[in-house]
Amino acid sequence: MKKKIVSLCVALMMLFVISVPAYASEAESEPETEYHHVVDSKGLLSEKNRQKIEKAAQSVYENNGVDLFAYIVDETIESADDTGESIYRSYAYTKSSVIMMVDPKKVYIRTYGRAKYIFTEDETQEMTDEVLKQKSDAALLMKFVKLCGSMLTEKGVQPVPDERLQPRLVDGAGLLSESDQSALLEQLDEVSERQQFDVAIVTISSLDGRTVVEYADDFYDYNGYGFGDDADGILLLVSMDTREWAISTTGLGETIFTDKGQEYITDQFVSYLSDGDYYGGFALFAELCDQFIEEYTTTGKAYDYGNMPKEPFGWFGAICGSLVVGVIAGIIVALSLKSQLTSVKPQAMANAYIRQGSMQITERNDLFLYHNITRVARPKDNDSRSGGGGGGGSSTHHSSSGRSHGGSHGHF
Repeated sequence: MKKKIVSLCVALMMLFVISVPAYASEAESEPETEYHHVVDSKGLLSEKNRQKIEKAAQSVYENNGVDLFAYIVDETIESADDTGESIYRSYAYTKSSVIMMVDPKKVYIRTYGRAKYIFTEDETQEMTDEVLKQKSDAALLMKFVKLCGSMLTEKGVQPVPDERLQPRLVDGAGLLSESDQSALLEQLDEVSERQQFDVAIVTISSLDGRTVVEYADDFYDYNGYGFGDDADGILLLVSMDTREWAISTTGLGETIFTDKGQEYITDQFVSYLSDGDYYGGFALFAELCDQFIEEYTTTGKAYDYGNMPKEPFGWFGAICGSLVVGVIAGIIVALSLKSQLTSVKPQAMANAYIRQGSMQITERNDLFLYHNITRVARPKDNDSRSGGGGGGGSSTHHSSSGRSHGGSHGHF
């Protein structure tokens, strides 16, 4: 009996040892596929199509830094906004996503994060119109992924570098309220993503022994700002301990924001900082940066000597203009009425009042009485800014990282 029990145990052990590799081999040969970009809750897509769409969407993510989600269900979506928000918050790898949701009746495309500023409403509608031309769910989803990828590549959208450590607004000095911070960050993100050019603002309480220029350059370089290989962008730094500001430009920013252009920009917004209206000054800085980038993008030329933005007319100018027009119009009317009442015309000479032959001029002389000399002092350059060369273009220097920067600085 003992022998039978021992034999049975040995047989069971051998069976277990033989079966484990078999199970392992089976598990390895048929791995369970995980999908990130394709959400097919009802299994309406074939495995082959799901793999193709997933691979294409992953390629867009790697090349352009935007997450694409293809979400398909066989029941009506009650709220596309809520469903899209849920997918974005639950699955997104990055703060930039485009989500297409498909139910039996309709197609919805929603953008989130950076993507809100990359695609306009017209472009989103254009994508929707194109995908609706497809005859199958798989073709529809693949068309969406390919369209997004081609548009992102055409716009030059690149992934945010992993070394990006800071947002585009860093209020280290605590100058802004929470609502102002939120509004300003949204403005900076919108301009930066639309223009594919970083516009950042940083406030600090202390320079920690560095110059304001060194601090601005280093903050830009070591926190991963800038688009593309040349790190295109501009950063405004405000230091409260020394009451200084500094602008640091990099890559294409050195071309767009010339010394003269920066002088124009700072003349507009620095007075706001002096008055303590930090939000107003920062918002104006972002607006002006957008204007300068748009000018270069549209014309291929930067604002510089002989080509600067026209000054706003303003309410004072409007009042003065109205007064001038009114005065001119009144003078014209008065002269017109006067001409109707005058019966005697003025004469250039007094010949009409001289009796013929009664006066003869025998001698004529010209007498020099006096002269006037007016002297005007040559204006002196009292501007405290750096980098304001008179020949146009941008003055540049190198930061501690070795990267080239343009820029300017001053007090407020």
